[in-house]
Amino acid sequence: MAIYDSLHSIPLDRLSEAAGGKARLTYLVAQRLRAINNGAQLLVERQPGEALLASVCREVLENKIWLEIPDTALPEPEEEPFDILSLTPEDVGGADL
Repeated sequence: MAIYDSLHSIPLDRLSEAAGGKARLTYLVAQRLRAINNGAQLLVERQPGEALLASVCREVLENKIWLEIPDTALPEPEEEPFDILSLTPEDVGGADL
């Protein structure tokens, strides 16, 4: 079996759903591959002839890895939001509204 044959059996819809969307999946897999290339161990047993990418995808499907995004509060606006209905003729240089 060619090493890339293992990639054809990955259920992409399930994988994307497990990660929380395609963008999150892409980021998660890229970060995980980088970590493995820097010495981290796989959390699933790599099958003979399986591509590393397929192994990382199995980690996602088996909920061994996930992407956590911390809840961050939006910054408060520095000034009040603009409301055109509250303008007076003086605000626009005396022109008639």
